Amino acid sequence: MVKLNRCNKVAARSVLVTLFAVTGWASNPGAFATEAQTAGVSVPGPASAAKSASPAKPLDSHTRQMLERIHTAMIEAEQRRVEAGRPDPAVPPELAEQWGVRVLSVTYTADGFWLDFRFRVIDPDKAAPLFDSRFKPYIESEQSGAKFAVPSAAKVGSLRTTNRGHNIKAGKIYTIMFANPGFHLKPGQKATVGIGDFKVEHLTVRGQLSQKIGQAE
Repeated sequence: MVKLNRCNKVAARSVLVTLFAVTGWASNPGAFATEAQTAGVSVPGPASAAKSASPAKPLDSHTRQMLERIHTAMIEAEQRRVEAGRPDPAVPPELAEQWGVRVLSVTYTADGFWLDFRFRVIDPDKAAPLFDSRFKPYIESEQSGAKFAVPSAAKVGSLRTTNRGHNIKAGKIYTIMFANPGFHLKPGQKATVGIGDFKVEHLTVRGQLSQKIGQAE
């Protein structure tokens, strides 16, 4: 069974509760219970549900297909989350000792508009330069040499974590979001990430090529 994180569980619960209300859960409690358990959501048993349930209604094909799509989407999302948490094999072991971080991945995300760089902090003191706002992170395509920076949104600022509040914690995963204009960097290509003197090379961009981009090419 796929285990979902808290955010995915909340989303799954919201979707399933809506479906229960629309389709009449009591019509086929076994089927709904199976879907809910797969999603990691607790639902009441048939006996307690029958007390307040509406008259039984058979599940139509549209509802069954919707449940299957939800189930598949949640499994795929969890698989992507797990994959993003696996360290890139190209990262040299000594980097963790020097910089106090374990580099995990660069992921092609949001249909290719963003590149998600993740790392886990091991030693907050050694990792401090990676959170210093004076150093501007960049990601570089090793194929073309093009470099891209971290965008800055009007209300939230730069899409990275800084140590302004001195709250960097060991064991926690942090993310830096890089722009990817023109979908320049694609899954399977190699990239270098730099932050001041910190530099890690030959990272493989993970993820799947956007369907629109794939069709265009």
